[in-house]
Amino acid sequence: MTEKEKIVAVTVTFNRVSTLQKTLAALENQTCPVCKIIIVDNHSDEENRERLLALTEGKPQMEVLWMEENLGGAGGFENGMRYAKDHYEPDWYWIMDDDACPRKDTLEQLLRYRKLENAGCLAPLIWGVDWQKYQLYHHKSIRRFHTIDEAKFSTPEEIGEVEEIDADAFVGTLFPGRVVEEMGFPDGGLFIYGDDTEYTTRIRQKYKVYLIKNAVIDHNDPPTANAVFSPNTYWKLYYTLRNKLLIAKKYNKGAGKAAAAALLLGHSLWQLAYSLLRKGLGKYRFLRVRLVLRGTLDGLLGRKGKTVDPEKFLGGPG
Repeated sequence: MTEKEKIVAVTVTFNRVSTLQKTLAALENQTCPVCKIIIVDNHSDEENRERLLALTEGKPQMEVLWMEENLGGAGGFENGMRYAKDHYEPDWYWIMDDDACPRKDTLEQLLRYRKLENAGCLAPLIWGVDWQKYQLYHHKSIRRFHTIDEAKFSTPEEIGEVEEIDADAFVGTLFPGRVVEEMGFPDGGLFIYGDDTEYTTRIRQKYKVYLIKNAVIDHNDPPTANAVFSPNTYWKLYYTLRNKLLIAKKYNKGAGKAAAAALLLGHSLWQLAYSLLRKGLGKYRFLRVRLVLRGTLDGLLGRKGKTVDPEKFLGGPG
């Protein structure tokens, strides 16, 4: 890395200062220095805002963007990266969730490979700190007309020093400034779920997405594997269905677009059957049905934005 290279980290947070503080500490202590740390606060509650203010006070390296409403991860990253470009014109954008902790040399290891052929994204290997195994599902292969994204590798032993992948998560992904300048920013209209897949897929239309095995970042695991959505988080099902359709429509043409729609409609029908036949859903059965239908329709019609508000959904985001 040359002295003139500016690296700006962007992280998005919502009511999680307890995990965010670990992320910020890790960013401050990289062997390759970060120029600025942009924290996008997605309208957290008063307690978390006060804690974030105290955490960043007296640290000019850190800047907080206070959103007037929760724009989701997609809107947060779009706003954070736009701000970074307008104010700093970074040579590199380093993007990560607020529960990701890069190891001391993660950035240094990524930058060792910055001259790879046609590099549009350098992604670290993600270690799940709770289950104590790699989160390989984030390093994706995309197939069947962009309707399926799945882990490209089954075990870490399969992964070479550098691997090309189709898409990756916003967990320590590093983007060259010139690529962001050309390809734009994450699509805030997706609100949440799939925005990282869409953005890295977009990058891959002209550039290569590389997984760097020696660069490792620690990341919290979800509470349980393959958990069935509970009623107060059914809004997640809506965005998952809608955004899959939006992304498949964007990256297919002609017959491929029709094939993708047919495959995803089949998945929606399965979700409807599950909603109608699954025991134990009780009074929430038809709420789930409505969200499946709405998510599918909005995806087909190309409706974006925060069309279902998690904060007003059964009393909270869950």
